[in-house]
Amino acid sequence: MPPSENEYQRQILQAIASGERVTQRSLAGSLGVALGLANLLIRRLVNKGYVKMVGMGTRHVRYLMTAAGWEALGRATRLSMQNTVHLYTQTREQIRATLSEVSERCEPDAAGQKRVVFYGAGDVAEIAYVSLQSTDLTLVGVVDDRRRGRFFDLAICGSEQLSPDTLDGVAYSHVIVTSVRHADAIQARVSERGVSQTRVSRLA
Repeated sequence: MPPSENEYQRQILQAIASGERVTQRSLAGSLGVALGLANLLIRRLVNKGYVKMVGMGTRHVRYLMTAAGWEALGRATRLSMQNTVHLYTQTREQIRATLSEVSERCEPDAAGQKRVVFYGAGDVAEIAYVSLQSTDLTLVGVVDDRRRGRFFDLAICGSEQLSPDTLDGVAYSHVIVTSVRHADAIQARVSERGVSQTRVSRLA
C-alpha cells in the first residue's frame, strides 16, 4: 500500500527540517514519486503556510520551514509513531496466531521439542522471534537469500544448506516463511529444496 498524502507531507517536512539542500527532484527520488507529484505536494505545504520558498537566483529555490510547519511536523511525527505502534501490534497478533497453528501441526522430536526454521531474517522475522518466546516452538535455524551473519544467537544460512529434514545438519520439523514481500519466491525455493509443503507455513 503506498503512503498516504499525510505521510508524504511528513517526509517532505522532515527533509526540509534537516537543513540539507532540498530540490523537487531529490524529493521525488527519496519519496519514489513522479516529479509532478513532488511539485504538487510541496505547493500544498506552501499553501498551508508550513513551508516558504526563497528565491536563489533565476532558477533555484530554497525551501524553509515556518513556525506552523514545525508544529505540523511534530503532529505528523507523533501520528506516524502511533500508526507504527498500531501496525506492530497488529502484526505481532497475526504472527502469534500463525505460530499457534504451526505448533499444532509441528511434530515434536524425541526430546519433545518442536523445532522450526525461519526463512527470512528481516524485520518481520525479528517480530516473529519475539512472539516465538511465548510458544512451545524452538527456533533451530535461519535461512536468508541475501543476509549473512547472525540472527540473534543463530548463524544465518543460505538456501543451499536447507534439505528436506535438516538445515546445515540440524534437524527441524517445520519451515516458517518470515518474509512478507518475498513469500511466494521463498515458498517456491523451499519446494525446490525438496521440503514438503505440509511442513511449510507463511506468516501472511
